[in-house]
Amino acid sequence: MAQNRSYELLYIVRPDLPKDALEEAITKFQREVNEGGGQVLKLDEWGLRTLAYEIKHLDKGYYVLMEFQGTPDQVRKLEERLKLDENILRYQIVRQQ
Repeated sequence: MAQNRSYELLYIVRPDLPKDALEEAITKFQREVNEGGGQVLKLDEWGLRTLAYEIKHLDKGYYVLMEFQGTPDQVRKLEERLKLDENILRYQIVRQQ
């Protein structure tokens, strides 16, 4: 079994979602990490911010930062889910030292 490593995930959620859909978009990835055997260390909602440039004809986005521990396989699965989710405008996962 691969060793858990620390990661940081920053993702931008569509700003035009209803409040319950926004909360589901945020907790969905938290559940994904926890159910896969990882652990969410910190979840920080930065809120609605203006984007540097338009993404999918939107000029604002809801930013979320999540620090978690997980395996490289778990990160690949999480990345696939982020790619396929239409409510996520952009994301970036970085391994922490």
